[in-house]
Amino acid sequence: MTSLATALLCGALLVGLDSRPRSVVVAMPALLEQIWAVGLIVTGLAGLAGIGWRGHFATGLGVELGALLGLGAVTGMYAIALFVVSGAGALAAGLFLTAVAVASWWRCLQIARFLYHLARLDLRSDGVEGRRPDSVEVPIPTEGGSDDRLGAS
Repeated sequence: MTSLATALLCGALLVGLDSRPRSVVVAMPALLEQIWAVGLIVTGLAGLAGIGWRGHFATGLGVELGALLGLGAVTGMYAIALFVVSGAGALAAGLFLTAVAVASWWRCLQIARFLYHLARLDLRSDGVEGRRPDSVEVPIPTEGGSDDRLGAS
């Protein structure tokens, strides 16, 4: 959660102040710089929204999963830009950013695995394999049908 909030804050400051790190300016085209900065904002907002989701639990996890995929991508982009521009001089910062990217992707794997098991559990607890657990069967009475539940006299 802290990394998502930090990404949101950093992205907002980068866009608001129209400032970019030197390594990003040197290593990325202008359009990619903008996508990178806005990506920090989007991943932060989406991730925090997924964590605080009040609806279906699996939906919140799915939103968080998407945000963490994006966070891993934007932090990985920055780590690559650091190494390309500064080389070994950016070892500490580059490795830290790489660790954030890897941790984000690791959490994505955990969430995806949990969602997979949750979906299988829902299907099994429903009693019928292959039927969606959120579907409801509503009998439709037909005139002269063999199962007349309307109480025809």
